[in-house]
Amino acid sequence: MPRILVVGGGLIGLATAQLLAQQGHDVTVLERDPAPPPATPADVIDGWERPGVMQFRLVNFLMPRGRRLLDDHLPEVTALLADSGATVFNGLNNLPPTITNYFPRPDDERFATLATRRQLLEYAMASTAAGRVDVRRGVHVTGLLSDGRRRVTGVQLNDSELAADLVIDAMGRRSPLPAWLAAIGAGAPAEESEDLGFVYYGRFFQAPPGAAPRLTGGLFHYDCYSVLVLPSDVGTWSATIVTNARDHALRALREEANFTKLVSACPIHAPILDLEPVTGMLAAAGTSDRLRELVTDGAPVATGVLTVGDSWACTNPSLGRGITIGFMHALATAEAVASHLTDPLALALEQDRLTRKRVLPWYRATTQIDRQRAAEVAAAIEGRPPAQAPPVPAALVMRDFMTATALDADAFRAYLEMIFLLALPQEILSRPGFAERVSDIAAGGAPAPPPGPSRQDLLAMLS
Repeated sequence: MPRILVVGGGLIGLATAQLLAQQGHDVTVLERDPAPPPATPADVIDGWERPGVMQFRLVNFLMPRGRRLLDDHLPEVTALLADSGATVFNGLNNLPPTITNYFPRPDDERFATLATRRQLLEYAMASTAAGRVDVRRGVHVTGLLSDGRRRVTGVQLNDSELAADLVIDAMGRRSPLPAWLAAIGAGAPAEESEDLGFVYYGRFFQAPPGAAPRLTGGLFHYDCYSVLVLPSDVGTWSATIVTNARDHALRALREEANFTKLVSACPIHAPILDLEPVTGMLAAAGTSDRLRELVTDGAPVATGVLTVGDSWACTNPSLGRGITIGFMHALATAEAVASHLTDPLALALEQDRLTRKRVLPWYRATTQIDRQRAAEVAAAIEGRPPAQAPPVPAALVMRDFMTATALDADAFRAYLEMIFLLALPQEILSRPGFAERVSDIAAGGAPAPPPGPSRQDLLAMLS
C-alpha cells in the first residue's frame, strides 16, 4: 500500500489526510506542535496550546461553502462541532434595515454555517482524525529526501528519515518548502506575494447564559479602518478592528482602552461591549497574500510532493476565506491522488490542473478585494478621495451591485453568494438580466454608509 506523509497537522492537513484515508491509503500526519487536543471541548479554549498556528486564538469564521463541504465529505466534523456548542448562523440575519422586500425562501439555508472559535474547529478536526490516520505530534521535519533526480521520496527528521510515496506540504503560510526543494536540487516554485499591510486588533466577549444578544455581525468598512463582528460558539462573539500596519497613528488601537473607544463610537458595533470580555487584546500582522505553484511552464519543479491550503496560497484573514479555500484545495488534491498516485508526474500535473480550474479563481477574486480595500485605506490616510470605478461595463455593474445590496433582498442574496464563496463575482454579474436589475435599483441612490468616526475623528479620539 502506498504511504503518504502529510507534513502539518492543522485544519487543512488533517482534512486532507482524512480524505485520503477514505480512499484506503496509508496516511501519516507529522505535526511539530507536541500537545494533542484535550479530551473534551470544555478544555479546548484555554487548555490547548498551538504555537505553530498564528491565528489559533484570533477571530475565525467557517464560510457556508466550507460548512457544506464538511457536511458532504467529513460530516463527523460538523456533527462534533454542533455537539460542542457551535452556533448556527445565517447571513440573512444581517439583512440591512434599508431592505424592505425580504421574504424567506426554501434555499436560504445555503447561507447558514456553524459559528465557532478556531480552537473548537481544530479540536473537532483532530478528534475525528484520531483512529483514521496516524497523527504523530512533536515531530520536527527538517527537509526532504530525494532520489537525486528531483523526485521526493520522503522526509528528513531531526534524527531519522521517513520514506514515502508522496509528501504533502500542509505547513501553512510560513512553509519552508522552497528552501527544502533547493536543498535537493529542485527548481524554485513560481511565487507571487503582496503584503498589503493589514493588521488586526481584537478580542472575544461572552453573552450571559441563555441570553441571545441582538448584535449585527459582518465586516463593515469605514474610511481608514474596518470593524469585523462575528458570532461564535456557546454565546461568544468577537470584535476585530482591521487597519493598515503602516498607519502608525492607529497603532494605539492595540491598547484595550483605545479599542473600546472606537468600538463604542460605532453604533452598529457598540452593543458588543455590553457583553463580558473573555480575552485580552489579540493582534496579528504580516499576513501577505501569497501564491506558490510547484508547476511552472507546464512542468513540476519536483515530483512526489504537493502543496495544499495555505502552503499553496494564503490570503487576508479578515475576509474569512482561508479555511474554506483550503478545504476546496484539499478536495481537489484528494481527487488527483485518487486517480494518479502511482504516476508522480501525472499526479503533479493533475493537481495543478484541478487547482487552477476550481480553486485559483477564488484566490484571484480574494486578492482583488484586498487590493481594492487597501487602495481605499491608502486614500483615506493620504487625505484624498478614493479612486472611482473605471468606466468599463464590469466595473460599473459591480458598483451598482454594491449599492443594490443595501436596497434589495435578491441583490443581498447575490452578495452573500459572493462573500460566502458560493458563486464567483463573474458568475453573478453574467446572469441574464442581473446588470439591468441592479442598475435600476441603484438609480435610486445609495443609502448612507454605516455611522462611525472618520479618520479625523479617530485621530482626535486617540490623541
